Amino acid sequence: MKKLKIFFIVIFFVLLAIPVVTFNTEENAVSEVDNRMLAANPVSAIREGEDATQAIENYVNDRIGLRNEMIKLYTVGHDKIFHEMIHPSYVYGQDGYVFLNTGGNPVFGDYHIAFADMIKTIQDYCEAREIPFLFVFEPAKTTVLQEELEEGWNYDNRWVQQFLKELDQREIHYVDNTEILEEKTEEGEAVFNKKYDGGHWNELGAFYGVNHILEGLSEQGVPVHINTKEEFLIHEETMEKLLLSDIPIHEKIPVYERKADVECLTEQYSPEVRRDESFNHFNYYVNEQKVAEGVPRTLVFQGSYLNGLGSKFLENSLGEYISVHDYRNIFDFDYYFTMFQPECVVFEVAEYTFIEDYFPYEQIKTMNLPPVLESFEEMPEENLTMPETMYQVEEGQIYEVISIEGLSADTQYAYLQEGNQVFDLVRREDGVYTTTVEKQLLNVDNISIIAVESGKKVCYHKENR
Repeated sequence: MKKLKIFFIVIFFVLLAIPVVTFNTEENAVSEVDNRMLAANPVSAIREGEDATQAIENYVNDRIGLRNEMIKLYTVGHDKIFHEMIHPSYVYGQDGYVFLNTGGNPVFGDYHIAFADMIKTIQDYCEAREIPFLFVFEPAKTTVLQEELEEGWNYDNRWVQQFLKELDQREIHYVDNTEILEEKTEEGEAVFNKKYDGGHWNELGAFYGVNHILEGLSEQGVPVHINTKEEFLIHEETMEKLLLSDIPIHEKIPVYERKADVECLTEQYSPEVRRDESFNHFNYYVNEQKVAEGVPRTLVFQGSYLNGLGSKFLENSLGEYISVHDYRNIFDFDYYFTMFQPECVVFEVAEYTFIEDYFPYEQIKTMNLPPVLESFEEMPEENLTMPETMYQVEEGQIYEVISIEGLSADTQYAYLQEGNQVFDLVRREDGVYTTTVEKQLLNVDNISIIAVESGKKVCYHKENR
């Protein structure tokens, strides 16, 4: 009997120890169950004045070992016994529908106004360089299928119309995919799966939504190809589990397979492309047929709608299609623009992602992009010889990173110029200015550095010029 007690005591302490031993300390970790960033180390939060007890509690609750496994076990058990959805990401609607649990109803405010200002800043930057720009708004499944929401769910997204009015006032070029998805739903087409993936469109919805985006580009005179269903092999697959969950389902979903040959350059480019650690999606596809037809090189800042099911339709329609996860990476817009030299830019955001975790308010408010160099033509100009120590070049396989030191603390904007080419220089926190340029585009021996200071331009030229 004594040995049996010891055995159970050992088992008890082992079970207690497992969650501690498997505690998740990874920085910038994202939960695969509820698709959000886990609470960060509480030390920094406490230093910034947050409640210590709450910060520690949030950290432990998010990071405890086997968290995902425990959530899955509890969720599946509760669903089987009570037919209730107890899941951090999903809720049941009527008639067996599953929706993303978006929490409370957002209220239109300063955050959304600042977001509209940020989009306008990006559009102005592109248009000053004669590059077409399009903003894309993706509706939540809860918006398109409101009649299928559970009784008592008072869903209110009136903020969206107020936000779109802000875009109209700023004359921003945008596409709102709400109308096309609602229209197809009213016609009897299932553009969202009933259960599988409660938060995004299915591949039929992606087909219509992407075509609507392409039509928006076409209206600006961008020569893009509009997809047809004949360009895809269409069939169905049966899904047995809810996405990001072990909850059993049995649902057929539409699948579109692209027929066109497309070259993937992601592996070659990815190591040299800087991204946020938590939101690091990046792809680079080339459709040679569309390139030959004159379809432009397009840089797309995109969220989960396009990252997931929409990409294949853009691969089929665009020439060079470069995609970067928009969350947090959008704030380095000029870095990506200089790096990829796009001929067209798209910025796509889903309705439920206008939140601090993905687009921090402080960064939205303070986003600043440099004007085009030509806007300073009338400024007095001072010409100086560029010291050899002023610049450094770090070569990669495809790109070279050029770092510039020694510019005045009064510098407002800085540019690197070689012949008729001008590249923005981005200021780092240490005061060094950098730009990342494809090696074949630049002859470093012929570069000049132009610093815009208060009231004048200071131009640094190499001695051999």
